[in-house]
Amino acid sequence: EAMIETIDHLPETHVPAGVRLYYTGLEAKLGPVFGPEETAMAVLPGSIHPSRCMMALSEGHLVGILGIHDARGSFLAPTYKLMAEHYGTIAGMYRTSLLMLLDSNVAPGDLYLDGIAVAPTYREQGIGTALMTAFEQRARDNGFATVSLEVIDTNTRAKRLYTRLGYHEIATHSMGPFSRLFGFRTTCRMSKMVD
Repeated sequence: EAMIETIDHLPETHVPAGVRLYYTGLEAKLGPVFGPEETAMAVLPGSIHPSRCMMALSEGHLVGILGIHDARGSFLAPTYKLMAEHYGTIAGMYRTSLLMLLDSNVAPGDLYLDGIAVAPTYREQGIGTALMTAFEQRARDNGFATVSLEVIDTNTRAKRLYTRLGYHEIATHSMGPFSRLFGFRTTCRMSKMVD
């Protein structure tokens, strides 16, 4: 079992690897917004807030990343200007609105988990759980009463993990006509008390 160290932000040196892991781990959601991968890698480094994030290191390697959304905003928040620069005016507007579709309202007193990704070669080693534990501790330390997240219907492995960690389903959101574009029909909102 590798020694896992969790850090409460994404240091500048780890930004390229961090955004790549985040993007590839959440490609079902982020692909339609930021794809193709090459363009995504050009846009994402300037679109993130490194403080709204937790990362996991194993022997100095970035092996996991978790985005956080609080009242101030989310981990991934590209400006329209940046989107237009990379995708053009119309496509930039369209992609920005797609991202807003995926965006969740965060209630006061709730810290929202904005996506988690673990490097494929490091899965099943407790990294996801370590990141979730650190995330819940951060919520507690900052006076949040609950933590919540959304999981897509096609990601059964993640849903099992969340259930095992004590998260309960509170709502289901349908993607409606956009389900064909994203490749999943619903997202399930799950929540847990931490205080």
